Amino acid sequence: MWNNRVCIAVCVCLSGCVSYYTTCKDGWLPFRGSCYLFHVEATTFTAAEQYCRQHENSHLVHIDDAIENSFLKDRMRLLKDRYWWIGLRDEDIEGVWKWFDNDEIATFTDFKPGDGGPHDIEDCATAEPGSDYRWVDVDCSVTVDVLCETRGHEEASVIG
Repeated sequence: MWNNRVCIAVCVCLSGCVSYYTTCKDGWLPFRGSCYLFHVEATTFTAAEQYCRQHENSHLVHIDDAIENSFLKDRMRLLKDRYWWIGLRDEDIEGVWKWFDNDEIATFTDFKPGDGGPHDIEDCATAEPGSDYRWVDVDCSVTVDVLCETRGHEEASVIG
């Protein structure tokens, strides 16, 4: 009987003492299961998406929530005064923003007041340094820097 309790305690401790972390290729930044690449080279939205696909089969960043957005803003601030493409467009229906990687309607957005609305030729989103990296809608042919995202590799480590 005593041996069964020890086994249960050890099994519970092992399952509760496992820590998971994300690993990425060199030059990529890990966060919550994803890897991010900040590529400082101004290019159009289409060329930026193409660049991402050529690097780790990634895509322009898809920001799911305020926590991910805050993490990315912290990194953008370190790179100072650069605009960054976000993989978000309203090309199909004006004002209905969809993620380019999966065509889903965005449930989280961080548009600067006055942006993200009906601007006929501004169908792509970028993070703007002058508004603390709030999102603005711009013409997809403007050139800004590239922010790619891909799934990271989940690793586990046992603590103890």
